[in-house]
Amino acid sequence: MYALRSLSKLVWGANEGAETFKLASGVLYEERPGAKVARKCIYKDSELCIRKTSTSYQYQLVAIRALEEGEDLSDSLDDERSFLIGIELKFTPTTFEGAHGFRWNDVGESTYEFIADESVTKSVREAFAMAVARCAWERKHRREYTEADAGEVKEIMDRAEDEELERLLDSVKLDDADIEAAVGPMSPVKSRPVDPEVAAAAAAPIAPPTFDLPTEPAEMADGEITVSALGELYMFDAPSGEFVQVAKEVALTVVEVGKYEYYMNVASNDRSFTSQVIEPEMNAVFNHDHGSLIWNYFDQNRAYSFSMVTVDAKHYEALHQGMTRAAYETLNQESWNKATVASQDYILDAYEEDVDMLPEPEMWASDEEDEEYEEEEEVEEEDDEEEDEEEDEESDKDEDEESDEDEIDKIFNRAPGSQGVKTSREVETESESESESESESESEDESEGESGAESGAGADTGSGAAKNSKLAVGYKHGRSFVVRGSRIGVFRHTDGDEIVFDTSINHVDDTRGREFTPSTMMLHEQDSALVLQDAQRPNELFKMDLEYGKVVEEWRVHEDVPTVAVAPTTKYAQMTGDRTLVGLSHNMLYRIDPRLRDNMIVQDQQQAYVTKSHFTTAAATESGAVAVGSAKGEIRLFDRLGVRAKTVLPALGEPILGIDVTSDGRYVVATCKTYLLLVDTKLPDDANGRTGFMKAFPQAQKPAPKRLQLKPEHVVYMGAPISFTPAKFNQAPDAQGSEKTIVTSTGPFVVTWNLRRVLGTGRGDAYHIKQYQDTVVADNFRFGQDRSIVVTLPNDVQSVKRSQLAKPTRESLMIRSSGSLL
Repeated sequence: MYALRSLSKLVWGANEGAETFKLASGVLYEERPGAKVARKCIYKDSELCIRKTSTSYQYQLVAIRALEEGEDLSDSLDDERSFLIGIELKFTPTTFEGAHGFRWNDVGESTYEFIADESVTKSVREAFAMAVARCAWERKHRREYTEADAGEVKEIMDRAEDEELERLLDSVKLDDADIEAAVGPMSPVKSRPVDPEVAAAAAAPIAPPTFDLPTEPAEMADGEITVSALGELYMFDAPSGEFVQVAKEVALTVVEVGKYEYYMNVASNDRSFTSQVIEPEMNAVFNHDHGSLIWNYFDQNRAYSFSMVTVDAKHYEALHQGMTRAAYETLNQESWNKATVASQDYILDAYEEDVDMLPEPEMWASDEEDEEYEEEEEVEEEDDEEEDEEEDEESDKDEDEESDEDEIDKIFNRAPGSQGVKTSREVETESESESESESESESEDESEGESGAESGAGADTGSGAAKNSKLAVGYKHGRSFVVRGSRIGVFRHTDGDEIVFDTSINHVDDTRGREFTPSTMMLHEQDSALVLQDAQRPNELFKMDLEYGKVVEEWRVHEDVPTVAVAPTTKYAQMTGDRTLVGLSHNMLYRIDPRLRDNMIVQDQQQAYVTKSHFTTAAATESGAVAVGSAKGEIRLFDRLGVRAKTVLPALGEPILGIDVTSDGRYVVATCKTYLLLVDTKLPDDANGRTGFMKAFPQAQKPAPKRLQLKPEHVVYMGAPISFTPAKFNQAPDAQGSEKTIVTSTGPFVVTWNLRRVLGTGRGDAYHIKQYQDTVVADNFRFGQDRSIVVTLPNDVQSVKRSQLAKPTRESLMIRSSGSLL
């Protein structure tokens, strides 16, 4: 029994995320039946460990790629594979070419093998197998393994696929020497004699950590209870970085207080914890494997993250369906029963983690290109760091924010020789010395691998209060454009992925001299023009000629049709001379041709809906198919203009603030306030490989959406609700279908998701992040690549390398003030 307790300290006594029990060296393989490459090496050098999760009695089997010399962990986008330990894992010993290791099943069709290095002894492998079996027992019985008897152990063994595992675990007798030999060399803490007093203290009950619960609600919401579930309640403890149990048994009830108005109450016999309205800011995440719900709660002082683990699958299903129904009815203001069964399944999938999507495209089967790209990126970063260090010696670090903004206004109030933008041979003949001078004087934080040109475009005439608001990234001449009040700043990208101020267009006036602030800005006609819109005149669009830096045409689209959004006619139409564009009104999709007189809507390329569809945003594929989002949350897929949508994806209820689509139309990313919705539009089992743009999905085979969202516990550190800016794929005009990364922002944080990793792992919470000193108002990749990102702040424009974004940690997420953690 002492041996059991000793092993328990090594694995079960660790904090969440601890990886003290592991096989230090080996190779990870994946076997995929029916695939072109049946056996694939995932990590040539890796370790296999047991990791404790934030949920009681839940453990993960984790394979971690070993870092190569000089490699930074933050640069890797696929450095580990994790598997929830349970009986269904079928963890068994195996051999490969005479070497020993272990084999287990994934939740899909794949099987994994970890072949240990020769240095990993038999006793170590046996101890590791025992530990995995005990983790599986704890998950099943939700009790400490030391409470198990022989019969219960045999129940686990009977589930094993390989009879050798049963023989191995039955025959293993562990004593202190075995434990020390198995784990001692791999533990970061050196083995030492156990002091009797220390041992006695370890055996004593451990007092729960102290932390501040939110103030108990003065009263709980009262109404009709629509769902009730029992479970354990945990709260995220920010200092320790783990979920801590606050109540062994609570009741979570969903209460309808009015028509389509719901509250969630959580209480135990001893106290009430929360009574909050069900709304998107809850950032709710359901996990079927854990049987849990994690969500955020905000009071006047701070943010909290709670987790409830239900007592059984029945309670989990009731909670999942009841909460999803309440959220749907609250947001859509209509009965859940009006939605079809297929729509209900689509919505339920969207609210749950680990939803299976279709396999990733075969063009992504090889990692060689990514590895080469990462190696090149590392070399470039080293060169950049050397240059940055030289520049930092000359830069002044003592300027305060007020003096910065004064300097910004000086820069953008200066009158350039010409209001025009350099769009011809002038670009090629610019003085290199002038470029270097501007870069040194106007860049900020370059020691971190990013460059900035302070302020986007100056202030409104006479007010000095305008801030940067819109961003358009050009493909031609390396220019990007930023709206600041009634001015537009022009920025130049350098060969080193930096960005420097070039010039400004100081007055945005219509052809009659009336000044306005652009509410929409889109590059057009080979980046020779900007299409602008004034929110006060929604029936009109304005064409600014960038050669002259002024509005030269006014387009009155239609007397009775206000345009709410515009988009290019194809994914990369801005690279062509196409003068037409896609327009949206609240209930109509149409082509705009400014060459037409009076009514500029092309009559045979418009599609109107009788009921108000509340369209908000649109994006086109390379072939001209169009995805349209609405304020209701619906996504419509059109194969061309002038016809009804081939596919309508049900509304989750939150307005769609932005939408983007890959060149081939395979993936759509829609931005809602608190999450991104990633949809694979490929039709299942379609022999021709068609998408939902070309043909409607079968009624019972709607695509499984994937919600990309920030973890509720990370929101605790960030201290404020999420509010995403419109997400974008990186542009890849020279390689169809090769979009790999998604970028967005919330508050002062820029966030990226690796598309391939999301599809490969099913994890919508695997993201990289970087914090800025101010709110990010707009962001996008530099055109044609995903190596650098243009970040627009209220008074600054910067370029940051994607590799500068790192996995979220407490230090990187805590809101900073004057460079320090709060």
